[in-house]
Amino acid sequence: FLCGWTNCGKTFSTSGHLARHTRIHLNLKPFKCEMAGCSARFGRLDNMRQHYKTH
Repeated sequence: FLCGWTNCGKTFSTSGHLARHTRIHLNLKPFKCEMAGCSARFGRLDNMRQHYKTH
């Protein structure tokens, strides 16, 4: 699966990985840290969970 964004050209073995990658281009970060006072946002739930452990 090939990323169609201009000057990217990355390839992925699954459509899900391509969809996840596309969020980078769209700057989508739907996962917000739930710790009070923290404004960090993430494109992937697993990254948010890893961050949350740092509090």
